[in-house]
Amino acid sequence: MSNHRATNSRLKRASALFALVFMSASGIATAEAPAPAPTVVAGSYSYQTVDYPGASQTIFWGINDFGDLGGQFALNGGTAHAMVYRHGRFELLDPARLGTYFSAAGGPNDLGNTYGAYADATGIQHGFVLSGTRFETEDFPGHLNSNVDGYNKFGTILGVYWDADGKFHGVVRHGRNLDTLFDVAGSTETYPLGINDLEQSVGYWDTDPAVTHAFLREANGKITSFDVPGATTTTAFAINDLQQIGGYYIDTSGALHAFVETDGKYVSLDMPGSAGTVVTTINNLGIVAGEYFDAAGEQHGFVATPKPAAHH
Repeated sequence: MSNHRATNSRLKRASALFALVFMSASGIATAEAPAPAPTVVAGSYSYQTVDYPGASQTIFWGINDFGDLGGQFALNGGTAHAMVYRHGRFELLDPARLGTYFSAAGGPNDLGNTYGAYADATGIQHGFVLSGTRFETEDFPGHLNSNVDGYNKFGTILGVYWDADGKFHGVVRHGRNLDTLFDVAGSTETYPLGINDLEQSVGYWDTDPAVTHAFLREANGKITSFDVPGATTTTAFAINDLQQIGGYYIDTSGALHAFVETDGKYVSLDMPGSAGTVVTTINNLGIVAGEYFDAAGEQHGFVATPKPAAHH
């Protein structure tokens, strides 16, 4: 999990990037001069820690408009397993099909469908979609490893694939095996992470794994790259139907912060007392979830709700 070049999931890749913050910020450099505007302002949120009981790691990858969550947990530093959190209760997500190796879940979407990835006994990773009791493995033909990072209510799948070289590439699937492969122009790797019901998707790209940039891909395939102003690294994880984007960035001091972008304006989120915060998902109410690191570097799940604007 600490070596991002040998990992098989978006969690492992993200965790490796987060580890850079705790080890050293000296090797991080920007590929381009940061834009002087817009600026980043502190957001006003109510925060809640939500951890799987007894877990050494809790991470959420999805939240719907009903407040249901999906993600993964690990006990005693062991293998991560997919779970959902509904009505104040955690549930293991179909362990009979996902097995006892690595698994992680995104969603549920507003129809209750979950998705994600699981590893088999050989270490090969497969994407999946779970709709009610119907479980479908989603692999991308001709490629070694697959992961489903998004599944909207119209059944569009956003995924990533990688082969023996470990380089990540994006894919959008409409219907059975109707795949559109894509990469950000000039990138070495492209990793899509979230999709909305407008078929817009977000993620990150890089030419150097230590320096990532966010991207927005429109339904027509047009891709725009962006960075949080002043950041050395930016990753976009999620986009809702209001086109709000959530993710994380690393500032010039090496500190890790979450962000939400709305109409070109950026707000920064930090779980009080944390050593780093990451937004991985955002619903249509602007409620975000994800993970934060405590002083010991352990990962905890959280939900943050925007506070009503004060009127004077």
